[in-house]
Amino acid sequence: MKKVISKGIIFLLLMMSMMGLAACSQEIMFDDQTVSLSQRSKKVCDIELYVKQEVKLGKYEPYEGIYLGAYVEKNKNINGEIAVFEELVNKTQAFKVFQYTMGEGLSAKEILKCMAERKVPYIKLLLGSNQDLTPLYRMISDINAPYDVPVFIELFPLTANLSQPEHYKKTYERAYEIIHKYLDNVVIVWSVDDSRIYDMPLYYPGDEIVDWAGINVYIPKYKDNSPYTFNAEETLDFWYKSFQKSKPMIISSLAVSHYSRADHAYTLNDAINKLNFFYGELPKRYPRIKGILYIDVDMGEVTRMGKDDYRITSQKQLYDFMKLKLKNKLFIHEADDLPVKKSVDLYMKYRIVTTKFDEDIYLNKKYMTALFKKVPLSKLTMIQDLDGEKYYKLDDVKLYADIYYETKEQ
Repeated sequence: MKKVISKGIIFLLLMMSMMGLAACSQEIMFDDQTVSLSQRSKKVCDIELYVKQEVKLGKYEPYEGIYLGAYVEKNKNINGEIAVFEELVNKTQAFKVFQYTMGEGLSAKEILKCMAERKVPYIKLLLGSNQDLTPLYRMISDINAPYDVPVFIELFPLTANLSQPEHYKKTYERAYEIIHKYLDNVVIVWSVDDSRIYDMPLYYPGDEIVDWAGINVYIPKYKDNSPYTFNAEETLDFWYKSFQKSKPMIISSLAVSHYSRADHAYTLNDAINKLNFFYGELPKRYPRIKGILYIDVDMGEVTRMGKDDYRITSQKQLYDFMKLKLKNKLFIHEADDLPVKKSVDLYMKYRIVTTKFDEDIYLNKKYMTALFKKVPLSKLTMIQDLDGEKYYKLDDVKLYADIYYETKEQ
């Protein structure tokens, strides 16, 4: 009897042990799946995604390439001659920039001379705090003549002293109508100072009365008695993504300080790094920016309180650097390079949050359906996490859409 009981107990213990092992095995397998999806390899990752899309080209927008231009009128070092600027940087400029003021004016003779030099005139017209349109009428009277090439007019850039957005927009619209009543072959640029980009939407007059969108970027050494840092990625991203689908864009003013009278110190290497961003990195990151206009001026010669020297022509180290950068065939230098096309495929830029599983980047289904309506999701590698969220492998999308991306690791 004892022997039978012992066998039964042993059998029972063996069964319980096997069941325990089976349960343990199931738990381990379940835990391993959980780790593989939600712990071991799941990671948030920001990316800059570029998606090729068809866009309607703007007025005189090139199929590809970037127009160059410069403002040199106040540069005593080169006698205000753009030909000297071009010689120093070893590159012909497409635009010659003028600042229109009531005191100095701008004659049709100056515009014709500009065109004889194979330049496109680019005229900056500021709006006074009293929002008087008298300077506009004076400018039209000064330059009213038929021209074979376009005249670009930067109409009432959004500067620090402007307020009352509704009144501003009405004034801008009225000025736009007046210009087109009296001048032919005009391209209207609406621009914003980089310090005003976040209230820019309040002042934007509307796509129908804007041909190009511009941004004015001045990078002094100090601002408000503190070292000035220009956050290029943050500032340009907001502006660029606001217009990339609707307008050709232009850096309508670029000025990088290499010397400040605040401390009488030169910062040539820092200036070169900043110039390298605008003339090297920017074309790759922002493919619909189609122009860069450099403001080659020493502010100390313009205003009594001016401290920064923005001239690249005053320092051999700077203009030698620009010679190298401007060899890039991407930079367009003649008015004859102004093509007329209806539409073109361009890369649209989006900054989005993705998820990494192992080393592969996956896109949430909501992003996927919003950005890639024609991509068959059933053909893509899919992962579903423990919450039921579906993710699709971004590299698989390349089989169905023209895209590329850059990771921004968190």
